[in-house]
Amino acid sequence: MLKLNLTLCTGLAFVAGLFVGSTSVTSPQELRAAHAQEGRVSDETLTAFEAGNRRMRALTDLLVSEELHKPATADQNFFGASVGGIDSYRDLEEGRGVDPETFAALYADRSVPEIAEHLEFDKEGRLRYKGDIVRMYSRTKLKEVFNRRDILINRTGGRVQ
Repeated sequence: MLKLNLTLCTGLAFVAGLFVGSTSVTSPQELRAAHAQEGRVSDETLTAFEAGNRRMRALTDLLVSEELHKPATADQNFFGASVGGIDSYRDLEEGRGVDPETFAALYADRSVPEIAEHLEFDKEGRLRYKGDIVRMYSRTKLKEVFNRRDILINRTGGRVQ
């Protein structure tokens, strides 16, 4: 039942991750304080975000323990968890591109140390891993991982409980 509930919350947590990723604030408490002054986010929204974030972390932990997810960044990869796991290490080693969230995090200097030691920017400003340009997944690969997410959501009936 826990796995079912975690899968159901994937979409919510992914959206929450996009929200957090678009802000310069890192914790829900800081987010609450920053937005309370601006009147932009309700307490209800922040409470939902906190619950979704906890569930997404639990989902990520399950995916990692089942060796389905190996993030190359220091932050939560909401996209990777939402599609049933991403092996960012393999993606980087094989030079076939990385998922959108990993791509953005690598550019923002948010990689884990063992990846960071192999990253550099060339004179044209392109990010390179072990000399190869880091690219986002191809259109075909993106369709594949989005289809994987659709399958996960459809297996659960698409209902968030």
